Amino acid sequence: MANINPLPTLVNGVNYSYANVTMILFGKPVVGITKISYKEKQTKENNYGLGGKPISRGYGNYEYEGSIEIYTDFWKAIIEASPNRNPLDIPPFEVKIIFGGDRVNYSVDKLKMVEFLENPFDASQGDSKLMVTIPLIIGDNQR
Repeated sequence: MANINPLPTLVNGVNYSYANVTMILFGKPVVGITKISYKEKQTKENNYGLGGKPISRGYGNYEYEGSIEIYTDFWKAIIEASPNRNPLDIPPFEVKIIFGGDRVNYSVDKLKMVEFLENPFDASQGDSKLMVTIPLIIGDNQR
């Protein structure tokens, strides 16, 4: 009888997946977040002199932005714990995004000087779960 292996060989091992991501907010893991998004960019611009080709390059500011999508129930709990029951009044805080698990490499992104930019609410007929997307202002990402 032939030796048949129904499982393919994992050439590159196990990839990161959402199950391997933990978000630490106010010192505690938050399970009610369904999406985390953040990015870092830097302004880069070619400088020109005579002719049509760049003669040098200028580098500008780093910019950071992000957002979280969270169940309204969890967002309401943050509101209740906020100064004046307003999440926009929370002083800047750190958010840790932990990548790791039993089968993947461990790493941490530390988002510094984070603040919430909005306190939204959305609901539509037929919704079986209520979610809100909260934009973030971020001061730095330390890896």
